[in-house]
Amino acid sequence: MLTEFLSLLCLGLSLGFEDEKKNETLPKPSFSALSSLVVGYRGNVTLRCQSHFQNVTFMLGKLQDSRYRQEQRSTGHKAEFLLTHLEPKDAGMYFCAYKTMVSQEWSGESEYLQLKVRDVHDGHGAMEGKN
Repeated sequence: MLTEFLSLLCLGLSLGFEDEKKNETLPKPSFSALSSLVVGYRGNVTLRCQSHFQNVTFMLGKLQDSRYRQEQRSTGHKAEFLLTHLEPKDAGMYFCAYKTMVSQEWSGESEYLQLKVRDVHDGHGAMEGKN
């Protein structure tokens, strides 16, 4: 009887610990660009999001556009988001977050990175001098 009681007590404690772990706030991911954040018209940039955990889903978001969202699952600690054929409308503040398989809740947002895309008409674009 004592053994059954102790087994149930241990089970209850471990289930309570699991619930506690689910409610913990995940630490913010680190966020960086693998090249310059000032990109030419129709250029590309790769943004890297990195967490302390493996087997997570990463999310890339844009501060000015709540509908903008890219997700990527990773078995490692990081995900790389390749943004291609960029235009001035793609410029803005980007961030990333992640969720683990256990929590299913998004972490806090990373620091913001400001992406700038040169306009084709500003004299610095790929089509300089053409109308």
